[in-house]
Amino acid sequence: SAGNYLGRYVKYSRFMIANTPWEHAGMDYQIFCLHTIWNYKEVSQTLGSDTTFITIIRDPVELFESLWVYAGMDNYYRTDLETFALSPKTGIFANRAYKNLGRNQMLWDSGLSARYMDNATAVRHKIEEMEDTFDLVLMAERFDESMILLKNKLCWDYKDVVNFKLNARKESRKTILSPEAKAALKEYLASDYLLYEHFKAKFEAEVDKFGLPQMSHELSILRHANENMKSKCDLKRADNDKIVGANRLHGQGMVAYTADEAADPECKLFSFSEMNFIDELRDIQSERAAKIGQKMNLDLESLDEQVLRQSMKQLPANMEGFPDIEKMKALYIHN
Repeated sequence: SAGNYLGRYVKYSRFMIANTPWEHAGMDYQIFCLHTIWNYKEVSQTLGSDTTFITIIRDPVELFESLWVYAGMDNYYRTDLETFALSPKTGIFANRAYKNLGRNQMLWDSGLSARYMDNATAVRHKIEEMEDTFDLVLMAERFDESMILLKNKLCWDYKDVVNFKLNARKESRKTILSPEAKAALKEYLASDYLLYEHFKAKFEAEVDKFGLPQMSHELSILRHANENMKSKCDLKRADNDKIVGANRLHGQGMVAYTADEAADPECKLFSFSEMNFIDELRDIQSERAAKIGQKMNLDLESLDEQVLRQSMKQLPANMEGFPDIEKMKALYIHN
């Protein structure tokens, strides 16, 4: 129950949250808001059968360049991005950085094994699976339009999708690539482009179906709501390297925000770093779990042996009744 990743190297399983107070309290969940490697069966069992599934795509070359800088992949590969893009992908260049970052990141995060990245049939099946699974696929490059589609899909209000861009880099921190390097990366990320182009076309069809006049009208309202919140909270861009406390973002060369937190309780949420925002959610979740625990006389401080035994019974077992390691690897290991 810490960090922003559930299963950095393995597909999501509900066992990953088994030791949390909210899981002990038997709470229902409304939103899955952490990074994970996609596992439809486990996520749907965690959230329930009436869940709306939403994800987001981004141009693969732009995504790779951003990831390269943000995650310090130059330290792993010991070279710059231009050189990496134009080099044969042998030796260390054939590996995923830190075991989980690199080529075709969107397909990797969707649960496709690295060994199938060049398998056209496997890639097509993964795209079809996502087509059948996700109710809405947003686009990072068209974020405001994405927020309008999201608002209407979930029957939300404009205030629910007011947004400001966190974790953005200063322009000086972005890598300028030659046309040759961009072309090489596009070929290297060809499978992710199949996914991207498929859902980009679907997104454009969704926008056309929504109606361009209506979209233009709603975008105007959303941008007005954004400006109102920005003014109300006195929200200002700031150099993240000079920020201390809860507003400081992970990484160097980032653009952060400062806000007048006294203006409205919501103002601090717009300037919070991702990690501090998640910690805030966990505090709220823990308070809810504690109230449930008190009503049910549950000890949420220690793992109940019976709960552990029940969890163990759900693991794949061999003939002798012990956990079947090979079956567990097949289910959960992502490589």
